[in-house]
Amino acid sequence: MKPAIMLVDVASANREGLKSFLQNENCDVDTAADGESAVRCCLQMQPDLVLLYDSLPDIGSFELCRQIKKDPLNQLTPVVLLKPSPDLWDIQRGREAGAMDIWANPASHWDLLGRTQTLLRLKKYMDEQARSVVFALARSVDSRQNLRNGHSERLVAYAEQLGEGLGLGDEDLHELRIASWLHDIGKIDVPESILLKPGPLDAEERRIMQEHPIIGEKICAPLKSLRRILPVMRHHHEKMNGSGYPDGLRGEAIPLKARILQIADIYDALTTNRPYRGALPPEEALQTLFSEAQNGWLDASVVLKFSQICRDGERFPVTERTMLASYHA
Repeated sequence: MKPAIMLVDVASANREGLKSFLQNENCDVDTAADGESAVRCCLQMQPDLVLLYDSLPDIGSFELCRQIKKDPLNQLTPVVLLKPSPDLWDIQRGREAGAMDIWANPASHWDLLGRTQTLLRLKKYMDEQARSVVFALARSVDSRQNLRNGHSERLVAYAEQLGEGLGLGDEDLHELRIASWLHDIGKIDVPESILLKPGPLDAEERRIMQEHPIIGEKICAPLKSLRRILPVMRHHHEKMNGSGYPDGLRGEAIPLKARILQIADIYDALTTNRPYRGALPPEEALQTLFSEAQNGWLDASVVLKFSQICRDGERFPVTERTMLASYHA
């Protein structure tokens, strides 16, 4: 995949020349000539690197850098400020604003390309390390108690087979697998007294629990490689009739991959032990899914496909496993 670079500078022949040069060097380049469009384009594009010249008439480069970096989607995006002759005070102000570096305007395009390629390699390494940390957090949620062991592995298998049955392509299935691994990462911020409570949650405990999709989205948002799964993570507790959380989405407004993940998640919750009840038999769990679809909570067509897969040659074997907390929490 080509690295995406945002070039922020006033419109000029020099800017267009640099844009063409970087494009010829296998980069995707977008440009912005004012602060508002730069912030908007960075949010939409989530670039791998921002080259910000100190030339805009409407806003200073330090303030614009600060505005770009305050958005969670661009917290890990390196921003480089370019000034004619930066001094030590400029370097300090740039770092305070969130810039990765501040350069003197390069003598040539080739000089800028060399520096840019070094930063892009560093960005790739940072993303890989951050992604590893995110998955480690997800694993820690899955194993905070051995009651929860194996949930994510089973969920990946259920969701993948359901996605295949619904005709999802390879890219969508890959995203669904990642979302299955990470969907509960926001529960890292939920106290174990709530996660392990052997009974119904009170109103305040339920409010805390229902924040976990939003927290998970915020944890993963800075990583560009995870951006496409954010809606799946955020919306896997929505309901078809709009009574779910966090946004009360209805029907087709709920992403299909979120509906798939939700049904797989409920099935695993029902067929594994909970602190206050044992696992249900698979057939009884399927009947519960159908009841919830009839109540207007789940996508009936996806539930039907899931039940067909479950009954087709016992592709989803059930064993004595346990869960950390109730799905209905």
